[in-house]
Amino acid sequence: MPAQNKTWKIIWIILGLVLIIRSGVRDRGVIEDHLEFGRRLVAAEDLYAPYKEVGPLHPVYPPSFGLMTWPFTLLGERIARFLWVAFQVLALAYIGIRMLHWLQLIWPELHARRHWILLLTAILCSRYALRDTHGGGGNILNLALVIGAFHLDSKGKSLGASAALGLSIATKPSMILCLPLLLVIGKKRSAIGAFMAAGLLMLLAVLINQRGWDPLQTWAEGSYLYASMPDPFAEPAMGFPAFTWMNQSLRCAMARYLGDVPAVYADEIPGFFPGLGLQASSIQWLRLTLGLLLLAISFAWAWRHRLSETRRVAILALFLCLGLLLSPISWKAHHVALGPALFLLLGSAFSGRRWLWYLLGIYVLANLLGEQIVGKELKNLQQCLYLLTISTTVIWALCLDPRLIQDPEASKD
Repeated sequence: MPAQNKTWKIIWIILGLVLIIRSGVRDRGVIEDHLEFGRRLVAAEDLYAPYKEVGPLHPVYPPSFGLMTWPFTLLGERIARFLWVAFQVLALAYIGIRMLHWLQLIWPELHARRHWILLLTAILCSRYALRDTHGGGGNILNLALVIGAFHLDSKGKSLGASAALGLSIATKPSMILCLPLLLVIGKKRSAIGAFMAAGLLMLLAVLINQRGWDPLQTWAEGSYLYASMPDPFAEPAMGFPAFTWMNQSLRCAMARYLGDVPAVYADEIPGFFPGLGLQASSIQWLRLTLGLLLLAISFAWAWRHRLSETRRVAILALFLCLGLLLSPISWKAHHVALGPALFLLLGSAFSGRRWLWYLLGIYVLANLLGEQIVGKELKNLQQCLYLLTISTTVIWALCLDPRLIQDPEASKD
């Protein structure tokens, strides 16, 4: 057994080094934009001014995002690239450690297979992790902060939990649903602390930038206008990202299937079939209704199972899926957040629910065969069909299944 553990450690180290070298030697990616954002914050410049003649710089990020990226500007771009991806690899290692803890908590009988389950989880998330590390994204870091916050809270360390979740929300608010989730499961101190920490970090960024409340107001106004757009195909206000098939959010999927896709986007897909042609305003009401329904179901389920330590793992996975569905923007890299849910599905499959293997096989065929394997046209068709959005919805529903995790506390259900 010790020799086997040593072999696995070598495998994980090699994979981490490959990711670091692969991303560190690259000459492009969003890391350049991240560094520029941090530089502007400290230099008291307009954060959202045009950058490289492609439009406003990161209008979807709050000013406090620059607090995370500015320290890397002191190192030079090449060193910053290597160090950023090194942090991403460390974050992946931390996520893996927490997953192994979940396995021991939920399925201790699977201890001997833990590395295989972890490796399969990595493979199922590989497309998203490769995209995030290749460009220098912050989604892996964000996921590690959230998982760390819930772990620290479970250990009674509400201060550390507040700091981790507050930093996550202040730098990239895609995990904002975790705040009310903490309240629902009875973790008021951590929830209030995280809210205060995020607010203080945003205030600190405003003070450092020395441009008053304008940057924060610009971000807040732009975010509201973008999220409330009736038609995702329309031109967004304030330089927010225009529609692209890469955005696998629920609102884009509903607009594609229920609405009328403009020819400029439909022509990108060979063999494109139109949607139902409903008005954008009607789809918006349907989207709002569905979103509220998903929220109600998720919070009700979290409340019901809030006292079960093992079920809280599934609750977190459930809300990470929900965040991907309800966010106005869900790029491929954002879907590293599916990791906890996919890990639980694998654990359940290994523990005897064999039909899950067929479902995971379909998931692989539908989502993990990228452009290098299937070609650009088929990749575009995958995106146009919103297979990833459909898969995320199915995974969200599976997280609601009380049989996903069996423990003594769950036997009362």
